[in-house]
Amino acid sequence: MKSKKNSTRSISTPRAYRVLAPGALIALVLVAGVATAGRGTRDLAPPADPLCAARVGTCLPGPYVTVLSAFPAELAPLLAATHVTETIATGDRTYHVGTLAGARVVLVRVGIGLVNAATTTRAVLDRFEVPAIVFSGVAGSGLNIGDVAVPAEWSDGTASYPAGASLFAVAQTLASPPVVLERCTPVPPDPPGPMVCLDHAPRIVAGGEGQSEDPFGGSAFACMPGGGQVFGCDEALFTTPLVLPAAVVPDATDMETAAVARVARDAGVPYVGFRGVSDGGGDPLGLPGFPAQFFAYYRLSADNAAATATAFLAAWVEHDASIAAPARVERVTSSRSHVEAACDWERAASLACAGARAPRAVTRGVARACGFLATSAAASPGSTQEEKAARRARKAWQKAARALTRAQRGPEADCRKALVNALETRAATR
Repeated sequence: MKSKKNSTRSISTPRAYRVLAPGALIALVLVAGVATAGRGTRDLAPPADPLCAARVGTCLPGPYVTVLSAFPAELAPLLAATHVTETIATGDRTYHVGTLAGARVVLVRVGIGLVNAATTTRAVLDRFEVPAIVFSGVAGSGLNIGDVAVPAEWSDGTASYPAGASLFAVAQTLASPPVVLERCTPVPPDPPGPMVCLDHAPRIVAGGEGQSEDPFGGSAFACMPGGGQVFGCDEALFTTPLVLPAAVVPDATDMETAAVARVARDAGVPYVGFRGVSDGGGDPLGLPGFPAQFFAYYRLSADNAAATATAFLAAWVEHDASIAAPARVERVTSSRSHVEAACDWERAASLACAGARAPRAVTRGVARACGFLATSAAASPGSTQEEKAARRARKAWQKAARALTRAQRGPEADCRKALVNALETRAATR
């Protein structure tokens, strides 16, 4: 449904704050984990090696606008709208490279909490050429449920980080024409309950301050495999309540954006955050705030944030052609993916190789090793097939290292040495 009352004014009304009750949340974690487990992904997972990728078509050159979300339900609507050309798995992170709203992007789930957000943002900036960062997710707010807050700055309680001026200026234009924001959602979202519709038309509100809190005491908040759309990939339990001081009344409250903003500032990269309100005013069910409202409306708010972030990318492409995706990539329609060497496998192996290209014979060897790794990962644990494929992968890594050592052309000495070391290390790993 189209929003008719979107606005770009700052907020001056009192804000609600979140309280995380450990005992209540433990039960909600367990229930939500069971309820949302079993949802599949449309992407073919590549082997868990940063030099490998599942690719569709040819490589998409950078730079890439980085689009971040904290948990699966926040990332899902963005991923569904993205033409993914490359999927890279490394550790507990997956990079989805492709095009969204005409822009070249890399989508990443950072995980919940300040520590996870900062760590993942640094990793993305090390791996890719990034002109800007966009965060899309949910938040608590004094705004109405379903609204999308676009704060002009974010604070972590010790410092404030202004959004990129040019990015925020584009975000302020999104109210005209209005972005389509949803009003109705199943409650609970998963498994779907009865449809509930808001009495108000959600709007976009740009301005004010967002605040990110850390209820985890500086520790990383681990995700849980099978944890579903919110806690997807193990969730630790809250050990301390999150209560915002009464004197601080932010326009949006989350646990990630300020950490992303701090890392972005240190790297000289502009950012902007879009936060759909999951717990706030205008609840037709009259639920008692967080966490009850969050678990009822997170899907609606995540979808509205994603719709706004996508509209932002489309508008920004009109202002900055450097982020636009080549037309030939947009015309690719095949969804079949193949395990190959990652398009930037050289940079993934070593930052000394940023912008470097290994000889094609070496890259073919890396692709061969990646294929064997994928076969090994798909085989039954402990099976002959698993070991045979793993052994072939080690041989392929070794052959690629030898080919690079013998090559007369290729990267500079420092990069070449780093690549040979990375390939030989993989060849020796069992």
